[in-house]
Amino acid sequence: MRSAVTLAVAYLLLILQSTVLELAPMRMATPSLGLLVVLHVGLSSKWTISSAAVVAFVTGYLFDLVSGAPQGVHAFVFVLMAVCARLLTTRVAVQGIVLGAATSFVASLLASALVVIVRAQVAPEGSACSAGSTARWTARARAWASSADHARSGIRCDARSRAAEMGAPWR
Repeated sequence: MRSAVTLAVAYLLLILQSTVLELAPMRMATPSLGLLVVLHVGLSSKWTISSAAVVAFVTGYLFDLVSGAPQGVHAFVFVLMAVCARLLTTRVAVQGIVLGAATSFVASLLASALVVIVRAQVAPEGSACSAGSTARWTARARAWASSADHARSGIRCDARSRAAEMGAPWR
C-alpha cells in the first residue's frame, strides 16, 4: 500500500514537473521531482532495498514516458541512485535539512552525469536515431518518392538534383 501511494505521489509530481513548470512565464531550471522521491525512498530506513528499487524503477520509467527520453534511461539511473542512497545511509546518518539538501544536490549532479552517459550509450550522436540523421533519411525518402512520381508520369528527374533543391545532403 505504501508503494502504491508513493508511486501515485511520484506520478503527480512528474506531471507537475512536465506541465506546470514548463508553462512558467520565464525559463528556469526545473528540479527533478522524481529523483527527490527516489532519494526519499532510498534514504528512508522504512523501505527495504528491493521495494526501494521497484519504486525507483517505476518512477524512472514514468519519468521516461512523461519526458520523452529513451525508455529505460531514467529507470536505470533512478535504480542506481536508490541503491547508492541506501548504501550511503549505512555509512552516514543523513539527518537534518542541511545534510539532506547537500545529499540531494550531490545526488542530482551524479544522476545528471549518469543520464548523459547512459543516453550517449543508448542513442549516440551518429546513430540512426539522432535528429540529424532522421532529417537526412526523411529528405532522402521524399526525394525518392518525388522521383518515383516523376518517373511514373514520364518526366525524368534525377534524385540527387531533386534532393539538392530540397537542401538534403547526400553522402
